[in-house]
Amino acid sequence: MKIFNIKIQNLLFLLVVSGFIFSCQSTQYRHNEKARKDHAKEILNKKYYGSAVSRLANDPELSIYMKEYLKKTSLKKDYRNVVKTLLETSHANHYDPIFLMAVIKTESEFRAGVIGSAGEIGLMQIKPDTAKWICQKKGFAWKGNNALKDPHYNIQVGALYFKYLKKSLNSRASHYIAAYNTGPAGLNRWPASIEKHPYLSRVLNNYLSIYGDLEKIKLERVALAKL
Repeated sequence: MKIFNIKIQNLLFLLVVSGFIFSCQSTQYRHNEKARKDHAKEILNKKYYGSAVSRLANDPELSIYMKEYLKKTSLKKDYRNVVKTLLETSHANHYDPIFLMAVIKTESEFRAGVIGSAGEIGLMQIKPDTAKWICQKKGFAWKGNNALKDPHYNIQVGALYFKYLKKSLNSRASHYIAAYNTGPAGLNRWPASIEKHPYLSRVLNNYLSIYGDLEKIKLERVALAKL
């Protein structure tokens, strides 16, 4: 009986500890798998199936692969917090977090303080007037131009603008991705060939490339675990 009671106590202890750990890992800090897959299919259409994007479906360690990836970029000093922001922001907006990473790679190569030739600032290369406008439109705090150099604020504002474009353009991925570069009015210059827009191609290529790298990170971790 004494041994049985000890086992029960140990089991209860493990349940309490597991519950505490789970509660600390709030869902806002983990990717929303349904939203990730839905967004990925919206972006890739038939190309989703058989891709690294689909092969990493339902993988609970996606955030770990993201951290390993960002450790090798210019964000290596703050990679943990950046992943947290990517997950929180994607969770709130029903995005695939890797999509935001692909946009960041396309725009800035993960350099937080870079300023573009037209005045674009930060990771997602947002123009201050566009950032101010979307913040005011959506009731999000506008903190000024310099705040866009902060990777976390920049991601939040950039994702907010993408959400606006996505809704305005009826979730047509080719259109809202291209519009991030040209502006919604700029799409009129590509009436019949938006699929050939160079910016769209760069984002999609980076999207697939990053997923390929994440899959390699996974396979390396699996191989090490077997040693």
